[in-house]
Amino acid sequence: MFEVEKNLEPDITLVCKLDKEGKIKFINKAYTDITGFSEKDLIGESHEIIQHPKMPQVVLNSAWKNINNGEHYYLISKNITKNGEYFWTVADITSRVNENKSNGIYIRRKYLPSNIKQEISKLYDILFGIENSGNGIEIAEKYLKGWLEERGYNKLEDYIIAQFNGEKKLREYITTEVSDKELLSTDPNEMDIDDILKFVKKKKRKFWF
Repeated sequence: MFEVEKNLEPDITLVCKLDKEGKIKFINKAYTDITGFSEKDLIGESHEIIQHPKMPQVVLNSAWKNINNGEHYYLISKNITKNGEYFWTVADITSRVNENKSNGIYIRRKYLPSNIKQEISKLYDILFGIENSGNGIEIAEKYLKGWLEERGYNKLEDYIIAQFNGEKKLREYITTEVSDKELLSTDPNEMDIDDILKFVKKKKRKFWF
């Protein structure tokens, strides 16, 4: 299970919008096309439904810490499809905050270039192994910190940005198909499931939904 890789085209952007608990409230058509999950499978479910079971917890913890603080964040993640494949993406995550509480999480995912995937895949395998060998997350955190320091970075996000030759180029890549305006056009917490499904069907006639 999850042994065969599904490669993405660089011009495909997967979009999803989550409520503050991390439950999926909206997905675009590319999301269903790539993952094989239907809207019915995903809407209302935890975003972890497409998370690869061997994603290191230390990496996820760092991402959620930033999200819960209402901060923008870049994440490299290993994801799964409904039929048992896996695929790598670089994710652009925007968290909106109201009175210090996240009221909407907006995520764009795009193809992760092979040269970056090779090194990050090895790192994630090591971190996952440490976490599940009895050493736990604390040792994995120390390993990750040392790994980053050897390469001249303080945070994993800084490493990700550097692999794309700076945040300006990474932003250009992330926003090519889906602009910030399009991404942030609705508040996921203001939509009930009936509204969301109607919105998805309507937007399917357009290019990015």
